[in-house]
Amino acid sequence: MAFFGLAMLLQTALPASSPPPPPPLHGGPQDMTCPVGGEHFSAWRPTMYSTYGERPDGKPYSYLPFPFPLPECPTNKLIMFDDYSESEVAALSRLIEMADYKRLVGSETTYYRAYWLATRLGRPQPEALGLLLSAIWQVSPGELTGRGTAESAVQFRRYQQIFINKVRHLKPSIVGKDRVWLEARAANAARQLGRFDAAEELRRRALASLGKVADKGGWNRYLTLLATVIARRDDSIEPLDMIPQQQIAWACASRKPAHAFDRAVCAKLNVSARVPNLGK
Repeated sequence: MAFFGLAMLLQTALPASSPPPPPPLHGGPQDMTCPVGGEHFSAWRPTMYSTYGERPDGKPYSYLPFPFPLPECPTNKLIMFDDYSESEVAALSRLIEMADYKRLVGSETTYYRAYWLATRLGRPQPEALGLLLSAIWQVSPGELTGRGTAESAVQFRRYQQIFINKVRHLKPSIVGKDRVWLEARAANAARQLGRFDAAEELRRRALASLGKVADKGGWNRYLTLLATVIARRDDSIEPLDMIPQQQIAWACASRKPAHAFDRAVCAKLNVSARVPNLGK
């Protein structure tokens, strides 16, 4: 009863526009102060969580939704994607007053605005592009269901294209694992856009960069699997041979197989016969 009471208390403490909170063990409202203007507000922040694998675009599978919501100052709409230095706060006070930023507030996701700010603050390219990747997750079709709005579909393709273009023109100083993961995710982004020749070219770039890294960190396997998916011209968000094993049955039950490979995998599983109500 005490746990239930605490959960109800946390629900009523959040503004009506906030997403429903998970159990208090995993996150809850946190008092925050806007670094520009000093406004006090409350925002949901995670505490403990775990993941079980990820999509090819890097979005983790978890019992919590990814990406986590970013704190946003209610009045001036500053996105608090990190702690800021004094010089950055001074720069941010100017950036959020720019007409360009004000236009973004009404039209772009929170993580895209974070990417925009990070870029103009001069944050490292991998950090800024990591925020852009999270913006892609925000507008990608729903996990396994393929649901999405027409507006989010346009944003999804635009964000992917920006990501690819930025990775193609990485600074020479970006080396090692940072270059590998950026080129690998860009290859996947091109695949999802149906640009398979570009995807393969970027995948080969990532392989070449990986050859200069001592600790491969699982990227050899990723790039090998990605080659197979590109070769069969599969542009799905969750190709069945690149998602965790426990997700495959859900995928087969929740969407119509779009490729011969998917149909063969799902037929072998015979999900509808084994779990007839799965995904309904």
